[in-house]
Amino acid sequence: MKPINDVATLFENQRAVRAFSDRPVDDTTVTEVIRAATHAPSSQNAQPWRFIVVRDPAQKAVMSEVYEECFLQVYGAGAPARADGRQPWTQVPVLIVCCIGVQGRPNIATGASIYPAVQNLMLRARSLGLGTVMTTLFRLQRDRFHEILGIPEGWEAAAIIPLGWPDRNYGPNHRPPVDEVVMRDRWTEPQPNL
Repeated sequence: MKPINDVATLFENQRAVRAFSDRPVDDTTVTEVIRAATHAPSSQNAQPWRFIVVRDPAQKAVMSEVYEECFLQVYGAGAPARADGRQPWTQVPVLIVCCIGVQGRPNIATGASIYPAVQNLMLRARSLGLGTVMTTLFRLQRDRFHEILGIPEGWEAAAIIPLGWPDRNYGPNHRPPVDEVVMRDRWTEPQPNL
C-alpha cells in the first residue's frame, strides 16, 4: 500500500489487514508507530501504557497456538481454516502487544487510555504503507497470554496488533453514508440531512 500524508485520505484507506508479505519491518519503523501511540490522549494524562514488540519466532509460535485455541473456542471446529484470509502469527513480521496499567481500576475507563493509543499506532502504520489489525480475542486466554509474555500484576494486555507490509494493495474502505448511522438527541432511526 502507498504511504498517505493527508489525514482525510488516511481515514478512508484504513483497513484491517490480516495477511502480510515476508518483507521485514525494521526497528526504526516499529519505533515510529509506537511513538505515535504514545502521543495519544489518556485519562488524567496518566499515559499508563507499555508495548511489547514480539519478533522472536518461538514466542510467536507459542502465541499463535494459544490464539488458535481462542479462535476455535469462538468460531468452532467447523470454521474453515483461514477463511478470513488471516495468517498464523508465526508468519506475521511483528506483533505489538498493547498493555494498560490498571492499578485497582480495571473497568471501562481503562480502555479510554489504551484504545486511543492503539488507534494512533494503527493510523501511523497505515500512513507509512503498513498494514495492521487489532485483536482482543486472545483475552479469552488472558492468563496464559500474560504468562507467555511475562506481564506482571497491575497490567493488562488490551490488544495485540499484527504489523507488517500487506500482501497486496488494499483499496479504500467502504462505509455507509453518515446519515445512515447518526441519530439526533436520542436513539431513533437514523436521521438524514444532519
